[in-house]
Amino acid sequence: MADLAQEQRLDTPQTAQEFSFPLTAAYGIQVEFMQRLFETLERGEMGIFESPTGTGKSLSIICGALTWLARHRARAPAELSDDDATRPEWVRAYERKQRQLQADPAAEARARYERWESRVRRRELGEARARRQAGRQMGRVTTAAGRKRQADKADGASDDEHMVVAEYDSGGEQAPYAESVRRLLAARDRGRIAYDSDDSDCGDSEESGEPEEPSLPKVFYASRTHSQLQQFVGEIKRTAFAHTMRCVTLGSRVQLCTNDQVRGSARASAQQLTERCLELQQGKQRCAQLPARRTPMLDFRDALRVADIEDLAGAGRTRGVCAYYGARAAVASAHVVALPYNMLLSQSARAAMGISLRGSVVVVDEAHNLVDTILGVHSAVLDARTVDVLLDLVQRYFSRYWQRMRGSNVVYVRMTLALLRALRKYMQAAAAGTRVKRVGEFLQDARADHINVFKVDRYLRESRIGRKLNMFAERAGDAAKRTDHAAKRTDHAAKRADHATEPAAHAAEPAVAPATAVAALEAFIECVGRPDRTGARIVERQGTHGTELAYVLLDASDAFAALRLEARAVVLAGGTMAPTADVVAQLLPRPRSALCAAAERDDARLDPARVRVFAWGHVIHASHMRALVLGSGPTGTALRLTHAEQRDAARMRECGLALAALCNVVPGGVVVFFPSYALLAAMLREWRACGVAERIGRRKPLVAEAPGCGDVLAEYVAAVGREGGAVLLSVVGGRLSEGINFSDDLGRAVVMVGVPFPSLASPELCERLAYYESLGSVPDSDEPGFGCKPEPLGVGSAIGPRAREMYEALCMRAVNQSIGRAIRHQRDYAVVVFMDARYAEPRIARKLPRWITDGRPLEPLQFGPALAQVAAFFKQDFSV
Repeated sequence: MADLAQEQRLDTPQTAQEFSFPLTAAYGIQVEFMQRLFETLERGEMGIFESPTGTGKSLSIICGALTWLARHRARAPAELSDDDATRPEWVRAYERKQRQLQADPAAEARARYERWESRVRRRELGEARARRQAGRQMGRVTTAAGRKRQADKADGASDDEHMVVAEYDSGGEQAPYAESVRRLLAARDRGRIAYDSDDSDCGDSEESGEPEEPSLPKVFYASRTHSQLQQFVGEIKRTAFAHTMRCVTLGSRVQLCTNDQVRGSARASAQQLTERCLELQQGKQRCAQLPARRTPMLDFRDALRVADIEDLAGAGRTRGVCAYYGARAAVASAHVVALPYNMLLSQSARAAMGISLRGSVVVVDEAHNLVDTILGVHSAVLDARTVDVLLDLVQRYFSRYWQRMRGSNVVYVRMTLALLRALRKYMQAAAAGTRVKRVGEFLQDARADHINVFKVDRYLRESRIGRKLNMFAERAGDAAKRTDHAAKRTDHAAKRADHATEPAAHAAEPAVAPATAVAALEAFIECVGRPDRTGARIVERQGTHGTELAYVLLDASDAFAALRLEARAVVLAGGTMAPTADVVAQLLPRPRSALCAAAERDDARLDPARVRVFAWGHVIHASHMRALVLGSGPTGTALRLTHAEQRDAARMRECGLALAALCNVVPGGVVVFFPSYALLAAMLREWRACGVAERIGRRKPLVAEAPGCGDVLAEYVAAVGREGGAVLLSVVGGRLSEGINFSDDLGRAVVMVGVPFPSLASPELCERLAYYESLGSVPDSDEPGFGCKPEPLGVGSAIGPRAREMYEALCMRAVNQSIGRAIRHQRDYAVVVFMDARYAEPRIARKLPRWITDGRPLEPLQFGPALAQVAAFFKQDFSV
């Protein structure tokens, strides 16, 4: 925060042209969006930005953020006085150097890196020329025989040397060396010297190893899916920033690996591909896409301008280098880094990828599910079958190599075995049913509280024994296959018998691949081994493969605080961010859980009162949108579909009759959302039994979504095109409720049947609500009735006011996503019908997006007047 106070403030641009907006005209809300975004980044604050889909949100983010970044990098430093000639020259020289460092703190490090890169390029160019000259002189002497001699020499080392885990030093029991000494020791272990000096002449020789490329301030843009990242990068290519800034997209090895041999051997498994990639970096056979020379990878980095995943993969194949590591190497010099949620939200993932947020800004798009995503990233599951596979694998590995292990490897492998045995014994004795325990309580019940799980987690991460276990399992599996094939060749009768029983033998193989099992263990131990993580539970249940242990994180604030304190500014953007009070309360709770000391020093960054919240209306005219609540159906039956009443046959028929009447006055497509697949199926059965489904079908074809069904969306789109309209029955939170575009005739009406409160039968949800309630007072809100007496919700369970607020927010956030599928551009128009009187209650209505209600209160209507309003709405001339 002190660095921000010393900066010379940047003036906020006032026009779209100043933001380098690529179109001839910008919406007024786009200009305001860019201005508020610029100010939020400049002030180093946290902001929540809601701008409906179709308002040009992506382009506003790009122009606002990159305009700020360009001016931030060019900003003049604060002046330091140099008018006192009476001071010694060395004092004034020091101040001049400080001004230079303030103007560009990374200038010296960047110059050092550029000198190193220049020397490397010259040396490798000279070596290439020497090899070509030597090849011309030797002709074809070094042919197959010479290559065979080289291969024989390389194969002289035993494969077992690569299987034994390297010497491990736990460090905690050793003398507390200074950071510079620890770096020197680490560099010695890597076989190179490192220097820690501010002198530009020191550490500048080639023998000092590769210096770290200085990372410049940048914009980190995170979104949920690969297609959203690709769309964002495509928007950058439309702007002038594509010619002045670099953008790189980070992805997984599955997306970016350019070695077809590795991809084939991984058999479409992401974990196996990762392990095979890492194995090739350690073994004798180096990956062909990772050249020993540095120049090809440097050329790959320099050739990138604005690249998405497809651009990176194509460039990697063209240049014959690894696009995955090439993208990681390009991060330091990039202006924009586009990456998926999981790489940004996990601190361990950022460390593994070498991502530093210091001095940079973070923009999280489609952030309506940010809290749930953070909780999911920091959760893990381990089942009994996986533990059995792991215990067998680690025991066999240890039995073979324990005499060759050095350092404290023997101690930690035995500790890992003890933990696995304790977990297996606990799982075998577990009774049927579901139980929820605190982490400490679980370890005590499992008789594993004497094991330092934190040290086991640290050992698994730092020793990288998981790679050795995967290599060992793969070699053991290959040896078993070779033995089996030899037996088949020597005995023809056995071969026929083996052939007859081959399917059964294949089915008997463990369904958990060793690589998958090791990854599951590492994820579970990393979660359980975090003593500083608050709000965590172990959920024990009986799953498909025996007892299942799920580590569930209930509190996202610690993980988010680490990101917020590292980055200069954080922006959460989305088309429907409402209700925002709940998001702030969960990410920045007050009172806060126990955070690190740095969090206490930078308390202002974690102050929920300092979060800036902006919400804009839609770009459509007010007459193009109508929202109404049905209080009753065509026969006068009240429409209040609580959990106890939604299966009532009369109410289900009433909903069907109301939908049939709406289809008579609504043109084009009608998208209907239900709280669950079970309720959708029950209503559809009732409608078919009483003839309502047939009545709807006479006006519009009926298409229903079901779990695991085919391409329902394509069927619906075809029906709308063929018949001029159709009815799509789908589920809130299902595949069609997010990221789908129901523009124009695909979504002239959106109907919400019931209020989709999450099921309180979920033990994870109940624990989360109870934990949230225990944090204290209800978050600030201007909603009437806030802090009221707990009321039964659906299944008869009463919850407190704070938990109730979260419960309602979870529901309404899903509703807002579903109704946001319609109205996708300026000339679009649609009606939203809430088929439940509870949507008119102030507590619920205030959680709807601003562009839906436009600040007007919703009143429950009788069916006749409501149908008349819908009919009048579609009689308008929307072309003007």
